[in-house]
Amino acid sequence: MTESSFNLRFVFLLGAASLIATGCNAVVSVVPVGQQPAVVNPDEWEGVWYHPQGTITIAVADPYQGILEVGAVGKDPNLAGRLGLKTIRVLVRSSDKWLFFSFRGDNPAEPHYLWGRVQIDMEGKRILAWFPRPERFAQLVREGVLPGKVDEKGNVTLSELQEEHLQLITQEQKGVLFAWENPLVLFKLSRVE
Repeated sequence: MTESSFNLRFVFLLGAASLIATGCNAVVSVVPVGQQPAVVNPDEWEGVWYHPQGTITIAVADPYQGILEVGAVGKDPNLAGRLGLKTIRVLVRSSDKWLFFSFRGDNPAEPHYLWGRVQIDMEGKRILAWFPRPERFAQLVREGVLPGKVDEKGNVTLSELQEEHLQLITQEQKGVLFAWENPLVLFKLSRVE
């Protein structure tokens, strides 16, 4: 595991870390995205999950509030290369029939949430996650369709989304808003006891 991947800027979805690391624009929100907390089934969500860039462990902290604890173990450069554990808290919220994930990075000076759509399928054996298309969200913010701001580099910070905004997103009334062709895919290796 490399230093940057262990740093776990955003470990739950390794794709977000690669998005940030490659200098691509991001879509963040000032609050978690979704209308209400989703009820998450520990039998489906809890376990050790595999991605070609590494493994993570997911534990359900509060099934009724949709709170997940996600962790990874690796060599920690701050501990002279000894093993260390990094965790983040992921909030799963729902709107319509969609589930959204939201989580903060490890920089307390930047309190915004990275987010996207998440789906768990194959009877709890696969997680799929999709990230928003920054250029599409930037356009909708500039047009006043969605609340928020776009910085000079094209990064988008959404304000709190109301029901009508979430409906526009979930029904894709303004075109393709997510990178459907490039999902992050995690496969469950084992349950966590």
